[in-house]
Amino acid sequence: MKDAAEPDTAESNDADATGDSHAHAAAEIVVTDELLNAPPRKLAELIEEAPRRQGAHVLEQLELGQASAVAEYLDPKTAAAIFKEVDSGTAAGVMLAMNRAEAAMVLAEMDPDDRVDILGLVDTEAHDELLAELDVAQAAETRQLESYSPDTAGGIMTTEVTALYEYLTVEDAIALLRKLSEELEQMFYVYVIDRIGRLLGVLSMRDLILARPNRRLRDIMIKNVRSVPASMDQELVARLMRDSGYLAMPVVDDIGKLIGLITVDDVIDVVQEEATEDLQKMFGAGAEERLASPWQLSFKSRVWWLLINLLTAFAAGAVVGIFEDTITKIAVLAVYMPIIAGMGGNASAQAMAVAVRGLATGHVDRRLIRRVIVKELIVGFLTGLICGLVTAIVAILWQGNPALGVLVFVALLFNHTLACSTGAGIPFVMKRLGFDPAQSATIFATTVTDVCGFFALLGLASVFYKYLV
Repeated sequence: MKDAAEPDTAESNDADATGDSHAHAAAEIVVTDELLNAPPRKLAELIEEAPRRQGAHVLEQLELGQASAVAEYLDPKTAAAIFKEVDSGTAAGVMLAMNRAEAAMVLAEMDPDDRVDILGLVDTEAHDELLAELDVAQAAETRQLESYSPDTAGGIMTTEVTALYEYLTVEDAIALLRKLSEELEQMFYVYVIDRIGRLLGVLSMRDLILARPNRRLRDIMIKNVRSVPASMDQELVARLMRDSGYLAMPVVDDIGKLIGLITVDDVIDVVQEEATEDLQKMFGAGAEERLASPWQLSFKSRVWWLLINLLTAFAAGAVVGIFEDTITKIAVLAVYMPIIAGMGGNASAQAMAVAVRGLATGHVDRRLIRRVIVKELIVGFLTGLICGLVTAIVAILWQGNPALGVLVFVALLFNHTLACSTGAGIPFVMKRLGFDPAQSATIFATTVTDVCGFFALLGLASVFYKYLV
């Protein structure tokens, strides 16, 4: 934290600014096999002059050993800026392959929250070795951030926040801000704190500039500034910042002491992370699983939900077993069973995607749930009507049996209507029961459409058997 008591503790961090200036002056790097096989020193020289995003793209194309060698040749500030653009898992892998002292120099140039993200992905031994290479202040700062759960406000915040003491005069504050502006990469807001660091307010730059030089900050600050506790879930923080339109949000501890700042780019990362997790959970994959994840993590993340899915599949199989005689006598039903179940599953997935997104963004209340269910019943009925008519026409033309066409029409209409309403409703039920709707709803919704679809088709076929033979 940058405040009136410690104006000289920051180091200049202009890596991104340097990257931006090169972005216009340097020619873009064309990634070729020849380039990727170039000596590490030559690659490092090219990356130093390239826009940071492009340098990150080149680094991601290299083998791990070569990437680490290139990173060791880079200026630590440049490497820190490039690693910020690289996936955290990739950055952690490259750092593990680097010389510990060189890797620590890069970590030292990173924002505290980015540093913690990378250290959280390395093994305990490497983590302790890298932390030991940092200076005392940076190591203590890193340990403090690591004490917070990674999915909370404390886990995603940075400790680099501009705060001034309430007793400072306007004249002293302006002089200090001029000095801090040369040291900090960016200054979203300037907060006001008391002698023990508790958040009191935020400064308006207009009021600060126009105020008399001898006035105290406590007299011109905006009071009742909005903040979030360090324990708040990161999704709630992202939602709050989205609704408020703030570029940054101060983070406070249990006694209201200002301990960090969450910026809009942190929130964007959270949104992307949560969207990825929800998407993977909807298909039974683990939230933490990535392309480069070890097979052990992928196995443990997937196997339990697959076993649950297997059990629910037996329910659909049991329905088919009940009507085994009907299927034997009317074999053509086997053609339409996957059509009825598949169309129901697709309709359910569409409704479920909208419901899960609504839950994720917090746009849900009890009155809205009723409206959603009614809407999905209507949509399911209308889409089932259209799809059922098309399927019936195909059945009549293909098998030459109008009764079969009516049968598949009714079964598909019923399953479509049920699929949309349950697809929208099951996520809310799972949420109410304490389960993650993104991960659990798909399995149960699929079971409903399979069981009910098979039961509707085969049950109607058994009742109207004489018209089908």
